[in-house]
Amino acid sequence: MTADLATSALQLALDKHQKPLIIHSDMGSQYTSSEFNIKCQNYGLKHSYSLKGHP
Repeated sequence: MTADLATSALQLALDKHQKPLIIHSDMGSQYTSSEFNIKCQNYGLKHSYSLKGHP
C-alpha cells in the first residue's frame, strides 16, 4: 500500500464518518509518511502507532 492510497482511504473515512480523536496504525511507511501525517494534523487527529513487531 502506498502513502497516497492510505491518505485517500483516510479521507474517505473522514468524509463518511464522525471524526475520531485518535488514529492507530502500525509503523508502515505509508502511515509514517509526511503526506499521511499532514492529513492527520489538518484534521486535528492524534496518531498513535503499534510497537515495532506488534502490529
